[in-house]
Amino acid sequence: MEKVLSRKQSELVGVERKLVLVIREALERADGPREDLERLAALVHEMDELFLLVVVGEYNTGKSTFINALLGDEVFEMGDLPTTRVISILRYGSAGAPEPVGEHVRVFRYPLEFLQDLEIVDTPGTNSIERMEEELTRGFVPRADLVLFVTSLLQPLTASELDFLGHIRQWGKKTVFIVNGIDRRNSDEQLARVREYLEREISSRLGGDPPPIYFISARQALRAKVGGGEAVQASVSGGADGAAAAAQPEDALNEYPRLERYVLETLRDKERVRLKLLSPLGVLRRVVEHNLTALAGRQGIVHGDARILASIREQLVGYVGDMTTDSERYLTDIRNVLYEIERRGKNWFDDTIRVRNVGFLRNKDAVENRFRNEVVADGPHRIEEIVHGMVDWMVRNNLKLWNSALAELEAHGERLREQGALAPHAGTEFVYNREELFTRMRNPIENRLQQFDADSEARGIVDAVNTSIAQTFGVEMVAAGLGALVVFVIASKVADVTGILTATLLAVAGLLVLPARRRKLQRDLEANIARLNADLTELLRTNFGEQLGRYEQQLLEVVQPYERFLETERVKLERALAELRRAQGEIADVERRVDEAFPDEAARVG
Repeated sequence: MEKVLSRKQSELVGVERKLVLVIREALERADGPREDLERLAALVHEMDELFLLVVVGEYNTGKSTFINALLGDEVFEMGDLPTTRVISILRYGSAGAPEPVGEHVRVFRYPLEFLQDLEIVDTPGTNSIERMEEELTRGFVPRADLVLFVTSLLQPLTASELDFLGHIRQWGKKTVFIVNGIDRRNSDEQLARVREYLEREISSRLGGDPPPIYFISARQALRAKVGGGEAVQASVSGGADGAAAAAQPEDALNEYPRLERYVLETLRDKERVRLKLLSPLGVLRRVVEHNLTALAGRQGIVHGDARILASIREQLVGYVGDMTTDSERYLTDIRNVLYEIERRGKNWFDDTIRVRNVGFLRNKDAVENRFRNEVVADGPHRIEEIVHGMVDWMVRNNLKLWNSALAELEAHGERLREQGALAPHAGTEFVYNREELFTRMRNPIENRLQQFDADSEARGIVDAVNTSIAQTFGVEMVAAGLGALVVFVIASKVADVTGILTATLLAVAGLLVLPARRRKLQRDLEANIARLNADLTELLRTNFGEQLGRYEQQLLEVVQPYERFLETERVKLERALAELRRAQGEIADVERRVDEAFPDEAARVG
């Protein structure tokens, strides 16, 4: 190739190499499909190899016979049954037995001059009952610089051939169509009908203008060459005109001579270089387009997953906000119970701290018991019920939150399974990591729900509240229950009434001291109730907030790893998509430059 490249054209080769590496690096960073990465790695080396002409088609269409006709010798086995079961590569060299290269490739050599500039590949039939044989052929198409598609006149473009055309189109390969077997035609008009049909069907499948189509009889051409030693010698010596002349069949409608001129002349020098430069661009275009679609699909999955996590986040934020707001009603209920105690206490002082009750007031135990029964009454029990109700409400709502999160994940997982998004896709790291994290996120939620014991949860929170009360008011008060706390704070202030009474004259007490003491006791009661309310409110808010924070953190610990993974994926995919879109534009630009440097001369050959 270097011998026919100008400096400007050599630059194109360098641009293509760089483009291959850029695209491969972009796909590696984006965990692209392994087969595409391997294809690009091979493409770098294939750009240095000889021009590769690949012959494809169903078995029994005459692929091997056509290649033998080119050589003027029966090098490849021919027959009505499938004869080519592996990839057969024809290279320049001394004729001899084929050399096995790997498990499914064999190399033939033949001393034909034009083989010094290219290699011809004979492939197994695309409609073989052996799946492996068709896969071999499909796998070789991306390496081709030119594809010769051989079909039969009697069965042109079967269903399997149309399917294979789609495969060729994906890789953007220059394709020449050969209709073999015209010696078996019913009439000359049959050729015109088949040509019209093929031009229409191929154009619709591959797009663009109708491609070159040659109607030939490879058997007649081979018979004409093998029948005369001069013909064979002319072909081996490399003379294109001599070879074409030697191959002249008796049938005037046999276009084999035109096809041979195309192979021997058009694929010399510039046209060969042109196709060699365009071939990797077709591979790059296919890889880029395929991965743009795949990455956009992955991006959609990431966005979908992110929406689910955002929904769970929103539920969590709403849960915390609602719980914080709604918890105030329980604190209000406690405040109302204490205010009721305060009201009864003030009334009790008014009714009890009287001169007429001096005898009763001198009995400390009696005063305390009566204060407990008439003022404190069921207040502590009601406060305990409110606290337990608050705890039960908190536990139920937490359970509801986890159930809601699990329902979100299950519904999303079902949608993904229906879309096939949870199935392995091209062996990419993305799917593996995603499914692993998805499982890690579901499992702790399911385990949390399975292990959720509302009574145990409530006991744990109540114990935490009692511990806080003990630290504030004393352990002995908690041991006696929350009711003892109220009595301790309030009744202890009433107990000193007896000391006051014993130190005061009854008459003076009745006129002066008792009303003042009564007012002081009422003020003290009000202050103690306010302090008790503030202390209980602070304690409950603190414990409630801490427990709410633990619930919030438990769910965040499940969600956050996947959020970090999705953010990493989002950045990775956006970068890869941007790089591949730029590469897509560069591919089109290089194609334009190749067309300018090497105008398509294939149309002139005929």
